[in-house]
Amino acid sequence: MKKLSFLFYCVFLLTSALHAQVEVHSTQFMLNKLIFNPAYAGSRDVATISADYRNQWNAIKGAPKTTSVSFDAPVGDYNSSFRDIAAGFSFSNEQIGVETKQNLAAYYAFRIKMKNESVLSLGLSAGAQMYSANYNELDPYQQNDPNLAKNVIGTFLPDFGVGCFWYANDYYIGASVPNLIQNYYDNSEKRTNDIRSRQVRGYYANGGYVFHASENWDVLPQLMARYVGNGNYQLPFNLDFNVSFIMNNRFLLGATYRTDKSFEAIVHFQCSRKIYVGYAFDYLISGLSGYNNGAHELVVGFNFIKGDNLLENPHFSKSF
Repeated sequence: MKKLSFLFYCVFLLTSALHAQVEVHSTQFMLNKLIFNPAYAGSRDVATISADYRNQWNAIKGAPKTTSVSFDAPVGDYNSSFRDIAAGFSFSNEQIGVETKQNLAAYYAFRIKMKNESVLSLGLSAGAQMYSANYNELDPYQQNDPNLAKNVIGTFLPDFGVGCFWYANDYYIGASVPNLIQNYYDNSEKRTNDIRSRQVRGYYANGGYVFHASENWDVLPQLMARYVGNGNYQLPFNLDFNVSFIMNNRFLLGATYRTDKSFEAIVHFQCSRKIYVGYAFDYLISGLSGYNNGAHELVVGFNFIKGDNLLENPHFSKSF
C-alpha cells in the first residue's frame, strides 16, 4: 500500500511540479473568472469579494488543496450609469505534496460600452508567486537523489497577464493568458536550462449564452477551453462542457463534463442581493477514480450593494 500511494504521488508530482504547469483549476469557473482573466474585473458593476476553497482528490496523500480570496470593483462614482475603469486583487495559497505556492495579483480593466449596450473589457494583471518545496518530507526509492538534495525556499516569481472579456445581459466571451512569464522555480535550474522545472504558459477561452426557457427558468450552456504548453512541453488540450439551469434568477443547478475524464455537479444559490454560495463536486472517471473520493469546491461571495441598485451579471442572470 505504501508503494502504491507513493507511485500515485510521484505521478502527480511529476505532471504538476516537475513539468511545472501553471493552470488555474476551478470547477465553478462561471462564478469568478478574475483569477484567470483580468478583464473580468468590474463586470458585476458592483464591488464583490469572493472566497474559494478546493480540496482535490482528498483520499490521495499530497493532493492539491487551494484557498483563494479575490476582490474587484468598478472605479469611480457609485451612482454613475457606467464606469469605464475597474480594478481588483487576489490572494491564493496552494499546497501540492511538498510544494507550497502563494500567489498575489492585482488587476486592471478598461471597459468600453458598445452601442448595443454590451461591454468590451481589456485587462492587465501583475503579481508574484512565492514558491517553496520541502524535499525532506519525501521518502524516495533512490536515496541521495541529486534532484531532491536541496530544498527550494521562498523563490520569488514575478508574473504578468492579459485578457479580454465581452459581455451583455445574455452572453459572454472571454480569452486570456494569465501567466506570460515562464519562470524557473530554482536558479540552479535556470543555469542548467532544466525545462522540467519551469512554469508553462496557459491559454484560456470561454463563453456562454442564456436561453430564456420560460418566465421562471433559464438555460445556460457554457464552454471553457484550456491549453498549457510551449515548444518543449504541453498538456493535453482540455475542455469543460457545462449546462446550468437557473430557477427564478436565484438557484443554479449545473453539470459539467471535462475532457480530462471527470464529471462535475454544481449548485449555486443567491441567498440575497448581497450574499451567494456555491458548491461543486468532481468525480473522476480516469484511472485514479479508485484511489480518491473526488474533489470538493466551495465558493462564498458578497456584493457591496447600496440602496436599490440592481445586480446584473451576464454569466449568472439575477434580478431583484
